[in-house]
Amino acid sequence: MEEPDDQDFDEQIDEPMPSPDPQRGALEGLFALACPLLLTLAVALNPLDQSDSTPAGSAGAGLTMEVALKLLLSAAVGSVALLGWVLCPAVRKRLMKFPGWILVALGGVFVVTSAVAFGPAATVSRAAAMISCVYIVFIAVTLQFLTLRQTLQCVLLGLVLHLITAWCLYLGGGETAVYQEELGQSLIIERMGSTAHPNSLGRIGALAILVCLGLWRTRKRPLTPSMIAMMGFVFVISVATMFESMSRTAVVSCAASVLAVMIDRLANRRGVAIGLCIVMGICLLVLTVGLLSEGSDVGSRAVAVGTKTGDVDELTSATGRTEIWAEAIRYIAQRPLTGWGLNSAPLLLEDFSHHTHNLLLHAMFSAGILAGICVAALIAWTVYHAVTVADPLFRGIAAYICVSGLFEDTAFETFPFASTLLWLLVLLAASVEMPRSDDPDDVSLVHLARDLTR
Repeated sequence: MEEPDDQDFDEQIDEPMPSPDPQRGALEGLFALACPLLLTLAVALNPLDQSDSTPAGSAGAGLTMEVALKLLLSAAVGSVALLGWVLCPAVRKRLMKFPGWILVALGGVFVVTSAVAFGPAATVSRAAAMISCVYIVFIAVTLQFLTLRQTLQCVLLGLVLHLITAWCLYLGGGETAVYQEELGQSLIIERMGSTAHPNSLGRIGALAILVCLGLWRTRKRPLTPSMIAMMGFVFVISVATMFESMSRTAVVSCAASVLAVMIDRLANRRGVAIGLCIVMGICLLVLTVGLLSEGSDVGSRAVAVGTKTGDVDELTSATGRTEIWAEAIRYIAQRPLTGWGLNSAPLLLEDFSHHTHNLLLHAMFSAGILAGICVAALIAWTVYHAVTVADPLFRGIAAYICVSGLFEDTAFETFPFASTLLWLLVLLAASVEMPRSDDPDDVSLVHLARDLTR
């Protein structure tokens, strides 16, 4: 065989490498700029609904300025999602892996069943179905150009911006600053309103704590004083929001998610001691409230701490949700295959709090049994993955989705809230490779259980 000429080989080495395509570089730069901006705006703006901060709720929602703003944002998100789908094979690959293809299937079910949605809500249902699909693809595109940590920082920024705006409007007063909730027998409870329904505000506060704590747990370097101050601000404004909004579901979900994030640090003597002290402190607080209250016994005051009306029936009925669930199941039985369409509940359940108040029922009510199966599969896989990976943030998000999903719709709203976006982020991140904490002390719940049983 003829040996290659050394001079020719040297000429090949000295040949300039092909220059990168400037158009491709500009496009990637556009994605890297647009994705964090749109994600932050989606988290901050999508919960905005001052029509939902009044008892009438969103049953009479129309094309308000807020809805128009969110539609424009969805159009921008859709443009980025379409470009990413067409130009990035890795995005399509991510969505074709489990659990990505389950999300794609769920979006397809939403779109198909919206064709036969409940008449008065048909237009909104079809728009909501398309928006759900758009955000699923958008999150896949975002994860292609940003790390999971960067996306979570964008989510936290959006949550804090919404909380600051909510408090400015709440302290400034106005028609929507206070939500007056009627609980029967002429009893009216005043809750924080301003930018959205109190339950939505409580959820935002809980998620801000969860994301902030998760980012801290997965941080490689020690916190600086400025970061500690920012974390303190986030915790204070979030706890104050949950307190003023009187959202017990948000409080319980937040507690469960925080426990899930920190459980590997609590599985020792010091952790158990801290946990016992917290429980004893809560019990002491309840007893103190009861003993210092005149004209009532300790038991009734203890019940009042966990209820709005002071009636124990409020707890045993999950604050009336058992009746809501029964009504939702009755509607599902009428149209088990197609459901009634996304966002049809505010019209059909007008006398039952406008929502199904359960994640699985919400999916089946909206798009039938197939949607329910998809959501159930996603929940089951989320729980499985949460106990088998070491990542503390995934554990926290999984705990939040499961606990909050028992009592609230939680995910797949008309305009996706932060809870939906966070769930999509960890699901689609895990479809390629689940990011793990670099902390060697972090362990999965499976390993933790084995260590505790030895």
